[in-house]
Amino acid sequence: MRIDNNIRYYTQPISNRTSFTSLFRLSSCKDSFGVERSTQNSTSSRDDLNYDELAEIAKNRFKKYDKINIMPMNGSDGTESYCIANSILKTFGESDAEKRIFPIIVSDIDTDIIENYGKKGIVALGEKDENLFGKNLSKYFDSTNMSELPDIARYPKDAKAYKLKPKFRENFKFEVIDFMNRLKTTKDEGNSIILIRNCLAQSYTSWERSLLLSELGNIIHDNSLFVIGGYDRANIPDFVQELETYGFKEVGKNIFSKNNTVYCKLAEPMIKQKNFFSDFIMKIKSSFKFKF
Repeated sequence: MRIDNNIRYYTQPISNRTSFTSLFRLSSCKDSFGVERSTQNSTSSRDDLNYDELAEIAKNRFKKYDKINIMPMNGSDGTESYCIANSILKTFGESDAEKRIFPIIVSDIDTDIIENYGKKGIVALGEKDENLFGKNLSKYFDSTNMSELPDIARYPKDAKAYKLKPKFRENFKFEVIDFMNRLKTTKDEGNSIILIRNCLAQSYTSWERSLLLSELGNIIHDNSLFVIGGYDRANIPDFVQELETYGFKEVGKNIFSKNNTVYCKLAEPMIKQKNFFSDFIMKIKSSFKFKF
């Protein structure tokens, strides 16, 4: 994997760009294709995924497995992973969750986000996020001064700074890696939950998305889950239909299960031509300057 650590932070106004409750950051970095892409981190608990539903599906689906792998692959500052863990702990109980699920390996391509938030155990939470944790907020987090948050992002007015309590923090590990490269090293045995959410519509071409889905089709076994985002679903034409082509069936809101009986190897020729198309895409994109 090659990641450009010289990540640029854009400081332009963010009005009318997106809704967020915890953190907003724009940057750019090179991905596994060698393409420099804009990356947007706008974190919060999300209405397009019911975390309790995901936990219940996982409990029922993975009963026979001693280990369940939860893999947020564009996990940003960890906010959503903490929301997932909260539901996992409620559904499985602490003992079972610690034995079978934790730690959750959270990854993102943005080095600054991973190093300054996840690895330091600090996060900004808005009122919506606080309400989601409810009484568990004080169980998992200690409030701290907003001045302790990194100055590499913007925060909403109602955001408050928190540090993860040591016991809760032990449930997570953070890594810097592009999700395409992480997928290539993923060893799935039908006991995985892979999350790639709300990043595909903004920066990836239709060919690159097809390559991703083909990789997923090859890597994920029957029974495992792939979780998408509502923004991607709404803004990528026929996204769900393409997922179905590669053997995925929706089993919960934006939660898809792999079913190899309908798996199609449609994109395999594109994998063989990856280097050619990657170079082509990089040359095209390098001729344009990304502007905000």
